[in-house]
Amino acid sequence: MNTKMLVIPVVFSALLLASCGGSYSSDSSDSSNSYGSSNNNYGSTTKDISKNDMSGSTKIPTLTQKDVLATVKSKLSSDVVVMLPKAVPLSSDKHYLSAKTSDSEDAYQVIFYETKAPISVNSSDLKDTSKATPIATVSGKLYATEEAAAEATGHMNDVNTGVNGVDLGSGITGYSDAGAGSTFLNWAEGRWSMGVRNTTSADPQDSIDLAKKVVAVLEEETLPAPHQVGGMKLEAAPNKAEGNIISWQDGKTDYTVSDFTDPLDGVHITTSFTE
Repeated sequence: MNTKMLVIPVVFSALLLASCGGSYSSDSSDSSNSYGSSNNNYGSTTKDISKNDMSGSTKIPTLTQKDVLATVKSKLSSDVVVMLPKAVPLSSDKHYLSAKTSDSEDAYQVIFYETKAPISVNSSDLKDTSKATPIATVSGKLYATEEAAAEATGHMNDVNTGVNGVDLGSGITGYSDAGAGSTFLNWAEGRWSMGVRNTTSADPQDSIDLAKKVVAVLEEETLPAPHQVGGMKLEAAPNKAEGNIISWQDGKTDYTVSDFTDPLDGVHITTSFTE
């Protein structure tokens, strides 16, 4: 009788240990993902990660341009009123927008990039040219006076005068000029002065064609209203980003879109400020 009573507790203890051991094994699997809290730009601005299947695999979240621009604005701290475009054209709808920001008390700068895969704002990966390509630079700078801000725009007075008038469409006439190995085709629209530069050895028709395309775009889209003036200088020769600049005054502040390879992309970026 006593022997039977001793066996039963031993068997029961063995079963209890086996059960605890199995439970510990199932809880020890790693359920963490590869993103973590350090991936700040994929936070609450994106929708919840969607599941691809019942196995628990996930789809990498991406940011819309609106999300990226909101993130960019949150990174900037300056006495200058921050203005940003509402859209930046990409070469492919399979690519992504990112940016690098910098600021000071009287200025801010944003370099926009096109990337092949999602890259967070201000990531060091933006330095890798195999991953990221600069699209354009947007900046704002506060000057001591309105006159200094106006001068910074590069606005040209009296461009709607001269000889060799060229019909650019929409009732607008451009006027040609030359000097220092360059040719210029200039015109004005409202408080904006526009100019297309080329080399003297290039076909003058290249400048005319670009100017006509810009005029046609501005029939459908609207540039920011400058207070008081704005200036646009574009390169007819391809891939001369350093010569492309669009700038307008708002009191003592000068806003600029620059360093864009495609002149029409720069125009579209600038008109998106008004959308």
